[in-house]
Amino acid sequence: MERLKKLRESKNMTQVRLAIELGVSQETISGYEIGKATPPADMLIKLADILDTSVDYILNRTDNRYFHKINKSDLNEEELELISIYRRLPQNKKERTMGFLVGLEE
Repeated sequence: MERLKKLRESKNMTQVRLAIELGVSQETISGYEIGKATPPADMLIKLADILDTSVDYILNRTDNRYFHKINKSDLNEEELELISIYRRLPQNKKERTMGFLVGLEE
């Protein structure tokens, strides 16, 4: 639960604001953040939705903070081709590709 505080703060939310959104007390949020209490599954899902991440990220099961589920039907032919090419690249070229794309986005 160590990531929970960082995620909350990155959204400029106070414990009180998050508690109100979740329908729990500020003490409950504090307990989650310091590891005194563990949120149940339904609360983890709500936390992930509010904080724009995945339950796996909150629970340290992945380092990928941004989780967006995309269905194949959401992609056009060009996007499908890009994914296909990317998957065939060796890891070092995938890393270079990601760096290039991030640079283009800035």
